[in-house]
Amino acid sequence: MIQLARSVEFATYAARNLVRYPLRSFLTALGVVFGVASVVTMLGLGRGAEEQLLREFDQLGITNVILDSVKPPESKKAGGTRQWVLKYGLTFRDLEQIRTTVPGVSRVLPVHKYSERAWYASRKEEVDVLGVIPEHFSVAKLKIAKGRGFTDDDDRTRRAVCVVHASLLRALGYYGEPLGHKLLVGEQIYEVVGLLEDTEFRGAMRKALATPEAGENEVYAPYQTVLARIGTMSVSRRSGSFEASDVELNQIIVETKLQDDVLPVARMLRAILERFHEDKDFRITVPLELLEQKRRTQQVFNVALLLIAGISLLVGGIGIANIMLATVTERTREIGIRRAIGATRSTVMSQFLTETVTLAGAGGLMGVA
Repeated sequence: MIQLARSVEFATYAARNLVRYPLRSFLTALGVVFGVASVVTMLGLGRGAEEQLLREFDQLGITNVILDSVKPPESKKAGGTRQWVLKYGLTFRDLEQIRTTVPGVSRVLPVHKYSERAWYASRKEEVDVLGVIPEHFSVAKLKIAKGRGFTDDDDRTRRAVCVVHASLLRALGYYGEPLGHKLLVGEQIYEVVGLLEDTEFRGAMRKALATPEAGENEVYAPYQTVLARIGTMSVSRRSGSFEASDVELNQIIVETKLQDDVLPVARMLRAILERFHEDKDFRITVPLELLEQKRRTQQVFNVALLLIAGISLLVGGIGIANIMLATVTERTREIGIRRAIGATRSTVMSQFLTETVTLAGAGGLMGVA
């Protein structure tokens, strides 16, 4: 009880001394204010960046391994000889071999893509038409906001239906009822049966899903419909040049049963593809590996941020120590009088420590706020 009363007395006396010089007290605490605010801000930035990172990789799927067809370098095209039709990339044989020989795989999803122009009235937009099977939307974390996705019957009967982003229809200048709209893509007409949720997912990771960097100009159609209507051949005419390519599959998404199976499955897939693709006309993206790399980078970034914020806090603490040292020097007479009437060294020290803690505590609270 006596100790509590003494502590209250110290706190009251410290507050009285600090209020006596409000400007000096405020300026002294200001260093702690900025130091604590820096620490809180840096921690918040690091946490926010980590959560954004997790959201982006969640779109790719931590249990997925993504295989993409890649155009081989010029020097590797048919031994250096030029072909009128360049055949490269993933094949139907690769798809079947993965399904039948790789253990630990739950689903294997083929994706066939071609680029074309979508039209409405006189407006046009460059789009990528992706032929996918019904399970693609759940594996690729694509959410249907309105309407429906595909069914097995749509794929089997090769129905000319599609799922798009509402932003594509807006870009084309169409603001009517989206479901049932006949979308003209090149010379093909697709009926819109579903709208995807607009997403803020941007950046390099979209490339792993074979989606464009800017905008959401994807048109998803049943896999068998795209193969039947377009086939595997594509022709590109730009600036007077002509190029024809034959790509059976632009992408294969391999979903593993467990997260622990991802890396072993990725190694097996790499071994299989390297055996049958000497031109290295493929790319393997393992979101789990990318996530671990990004996490390590983020940890280094967080440590650097904390060090910078810690230096700010240290400078604030040094500022308080400096001012309190000056305060002790200018209050020598007061200390002498208190010692003369019976105050002990520990009592005097406790008084100044209480003032210091009060300054630091007030600065810390303001910094957090």
